[in-house]
Amino acid sequence: MTAFKERLDKELGTTPRFTQSLQKNISQQVHRVNPTTRRWQYPLIILGTIVMLLFIIELGPLGRSEQPKQTFVELAQQETIKRYTMIFNADMETFMAGRPGWTIGQKIFELNDDKDLLQQLLQQATVTQMYGDNPFRFGAMRDVWAEFENGQVIKMKIFLNEEYIVIEDYHNKSFYRVNNEDLAKAYLDLALKEDDIAFGMKGLSIFLVVLFVSHFFVEKLMRKKFNIPKGYVNKGHQRVSWIIKIVNIVLVCLFVLKGLILLTVVIIGYLTVIVVSSIFIDYYYGREEKRHYLSISSAIVGLLLFGIFIIYIS
Repeated sequence: MTAFKERLDKELGTTPRFTQSLQKNISQQVHRVNPTTRRWQYPLIILGTIVMLLFIIELGPLGRSEQPKQTFVELAQQETIKRYTMIFNADMETFMAGRPGWTIGQKIFELNDDKDLLQQLLQQATVTQMYGDNPFRFGAMRDVWAEFENGQVIKMKIFLNEEYIVIEDYHNKSFYRVNNEDLAKAYLDLALKEDDIAFGMKGLSIFLVVLFVSHFFVEKLMRKKFNIPKGYVNKGHQRVSWIIKIVNIVLVCLFVLKGLILLTVVIIGYLTVIVVSSIFIDYYYGREEKRHYLSISSAIVGLLLFGIFIIYIS
């Protein structure tokens, strides 16, 4: 034993500073690699995501307006049109037009001349059978949502050409025909007016591409600035991230198949779920590495682009 060790023992004593139980506890804490993740977190995240979106959709993009109790011909003869919207939709099984502010890319008509033109069409419509008249051969197809002064709402699919017009009552799937060439030409011109800037799935696809490219560059910049490593923190982080990605992909496919992708409330709800879940997961698993900075910065850029996008198409 050296002289230094003898002096040290005299000063501090030879009794251990830590009890055996305390030493064992410290050893267990040091050698514990990762705490066990509670399994209930994964289904809770999935369930919360689905419930939130279903709740938003259940609110209804068309509002709670009173549905008509008579045909739109009778309604147009008794009431005046307050406003209506129009959007291109070639799918006979879905209906895209709706209350202003709820559907992206639709035209909103509130001028008296435009409302009077539609009112004349509806008043002159007569019940018809399609038989040999295939609606898909018409020059223009539009979904039209109209609200009357008494609060009743009608949904119609209008098939246009320069000779006559066919209107499908979307509520009861009955067809009507307007045999007025002047009205047909006038309304066809109105439907095609400024159609070059009309928004559809193509515009939405471009927006999504711009969004993903922006997300890529923002993430690259933030990783470099804050020295955030790539990859996952642990197996739990990887598992939860992939669960959320799969749920998001499934929901997007579901929205496209159901024709809900153009509804503002669906897109806002979907983006809200993505942003909140991403920030929560990155903060929960990687706050020491500042991983939540990635999701926060991506959310800010995405919301700015979405705001510009809404202003552009409005």
